[in-house]
Amino acid sequence: MPTILDLPIHPLAVHAPIILVALLVLGGIAYLLVPPLRRRIGWAVAALVLVSPAAVYGSIWSGEMFADFTFGAGNWSEAVQQHQDYGWWLLWTLVALVPIWLLFAALDRGRRAALQRDAGAPAPAADGDDETASTGSSDPAATGRKVVMFIVGVIALALLVLAAYWLFRSGHSGATMVWESSVPQ
Repeated sequence: MPTILDLPIHPLAVHAPIILVALLVLGGIAYLLVPPLRRRIGWAVAALVLVSPAAVYGSIWSGEMFADFTFGAGNWSEAVQQHQDYGWWLLWTLVALVPIWLLFAALDRGRRAALQRDAGAPAPAADGDDETASTGSSDPAATGRKVVMFIVGVIALALLVLAAYWLFRSGHSGATMVWESSVPQ
């Protein structure tokens, strides 16, 4: 079993996903719901989207080693198996979030680029014959992008909430096992 300073890695490693996934959920919700913040926190949230699954996998891996050492391979209690299942559900939720998040960020970047192009463009003709005069935008994909961004944003929000749920369930089940085994009967 892997250790650090004679302590099993798992009790130490679980703190990384707790912090990273919690920051991802908070930052991700802020990114989705507060567009002016996107420019400031976009890279940080994107980094969390990519790093959080690795941290969760590290905790699952170290937890399996710890359970095998503690209970023997294949002799895990039902509580340990449930704890592991919650960890895997969290991991797969975060893996599903990666392409959704990258798509939303790319769409938002396209939206911002179109707005920046329009801000630097000369004012449209006032004679009414120009199509851009009625829309106020030179971006032909603006409407479709908004619809797709809304749908992808709702999916991303649902995955963030689901990740928070699995993080809570996994952490709570692990803490319950530790607490119940350390309290005298």
